[in-house]
Amino acid sequence: MTDDYANPWAYRLKWAYMLLLVTTLMSPVLYVMYISFNANGFGARAYDFTWEWYRLVFSDELLLNALRWTFSLAIVVTLITVPFAVLAAKYYKTAQNKLPVVFLLLAPLFVPPDILGSALLVYFKSLNSSFIWLGDQLGTTAFDGWFRLSFFTATVGLIIYTIPYAFIVVLITMGRYRTEQTEAARACGADGWRAFWDIEFPQIRAGVFSACSFCIILCFNEYTRTSLLKGGFDTFTTVLISQMLNTGMSPQSYAMSSMVAFTAIAIIGSIIIFTLIRSESLTRTARAKAEPIMSS
Repeated sequence: MTDDYANPWAYRLKWAYMLLLVTTLMSPVLYVMYISFNANGFGARAYDFTWEWYRLVFSDELLLNALRWTFSLAIVVTLITVPFAVLAAKYYKTAQNKLPVVFLLLAPLFVPPDILGSALLVYFKSLNSSFIWLGDQLGTTAFDGWFRLSFFTATVGLIIYTIPYAFIVVLITMGRYRTEQTEAARACGADGWRAFWDIEFPQIRAGVFSACSFCIILCFNEYTRTSLLKGGFDTFTTVLISQMLNTGMSPQSYAMSSMVAFTAIAIIGSIIIFTLIRSESLTRTARAKAEPIMSS
């Protein structure tokens, strides 16, 4: 959308630049997708379209189990991280000294993933040993395994990893929200939950959904922390990288990589389409409400 004074060529050049940038960044991913449908594999002169590599992926019980674990991790991490991010963003909006809040929430971003994963690994192992010692002193085995490497420890590691991203995304959307609207709702008799759910949430919904998508995508992409903290199960990414390191890139590896990319594109695309449809609906509603006033 341009105003009357904007140069149309500048507008087109901006779009061309953005499309060129996105195409450049996505070219490797698109090439992997292209190869994943080739029956002759990477580097072959002939290209024969096939679904065979995807069928092999879905017939592999190891990969299916890894997919189930990854989906479970992504759902649990998203259900915990996003509400925390919303609460943190609301606290940031009302805090007088905002710098410590931002520093604490974004601190995990400044720690290399292998360092943070190793620190969490040592922490959970020490904590598990301490609880086992406590159980031995009390003559019970009830504390054994509380902090053994497992789904719980992997979830904690992923929450620490994803919450800065979710916080930033929600905070950006919340920046457009005016707290006077909440005060007006409370003055009309709404309690805190109704004021949030009926007034504030519809305006930050796009940010909350975007934070959910970020969490799911990051859980699918994360390798270092998950591989250190997961214990005895495998995730999709750990299986993929293990296969690549042990046997090299096979046609199934390209299919697996493409599945991760398809998942990310589908999630982001769904959010963009939903946001555009919702924005158009809100625009029509606002226009319909304004028409009687304008005509009068």
